[in-house]
Amino acid sequence: MKNIGVIGGGLIGASWAAIFSKSGFNVFVYDTIPVVFDTFNERVKLFLEELKSIDPKINIEDSFNRISINVSIEDLCHNVDYIQESAPEILSVKQELFAKLDQLAPDHVVIASSSSAMPISSITQNLKGQHRCIIAHPANPPHLIPCVEICPGPNTSSITIEKAKTIFDQSGASSVNVKKEIDGFILNRLQGALLNESLRLYSEGYASSDEIDATIRDGLGLRWAFMGPFETIDLNAPGGIRDYMARYGPMYIEMAKTQTKIPDWSDEAGEKLEIERRKILPEDQLQERAKKRNLLLKSLRKIKIENDEE
Repeated sequence: MKNIGVIGGGLIGASWAAIFSKSGFNVFVYDTIPVVFDTFNERVKLFLEELKSIDPKINIEDSFNRISINVSIEDLCHNVDYIQESAPEILSVKQELFAKLDQLAPDHVVIASSSSAMPISSITQNLKGQHRCIIAHPANPPHLIPCVEICPGPNTSSITIEKAKTIFDQSGASSVNVKKEIDGFILNRLQGALLNESLRLYSEGYASSDEIDATIRDGLGLRWAFMGPFETIDLNAPGGIRDYMARYGPMYIEMAKTQTKIPDWSDEAGEKLEIERRKILPEDQLQERAKKRNLLLKSLRKIKIENDEE
């Protein structure tokens, strides 16, 4: 498979284009709103430069030249072996788009969605080609965070799963094979569990938003940059993971009993958090902070690669 189609020219689509092109694939990009391409090249070049800072072997010019933008959806479908869709997270939009892709693309073409939470069976419930459809969900920004969740539906074929895995292996991704469908997949369910507990603690007055952030930023997150929850507890007891579970399981069971209340995601809660966050980070500094986040992610990726942690 040499040719990849990217549906959507926004931030996620541009990130995918950079990932696939630096990995040697020819990339064809389509968007329903052509004006998005006015700034597309600038975004892709920035992403390629960020990727090169992690992997000096990347040739930015060659990678950029492998990308064809503002192609028609018909040309895209007839020239690629794999399609990565990154349309808005609206079920009806994705259903309509997948119906069109399924109609236009030859039978061998794999069609994947970047959806953050929708199972592929919801998107493709009335399609003839359900067997070739799959979720390939990235973290954000995809070009700097290598985890990709490969999530098939009940009717997705094993050939489709293997084709998707091959694409992401060749792209340098850390692919996660989600074995059965669940809303939010794994990454966003874990993120959601942490966010929900953070909102509960905040709304019930246990700490400020920044102090809660500090427990991750200056605490748990330092470990989580290079190990997950199971490896963490495997190393946090003298006898390993089973020893940890025996020692601390009762504590976590008791905590879980108080974590059943649905947290406050209301507009009022959002307004209160907005006021707190804007005191810490004014609105006109959001973009600069996002740039610094990307700089730190690049540096962290490089350190992990140099220490064989990726």
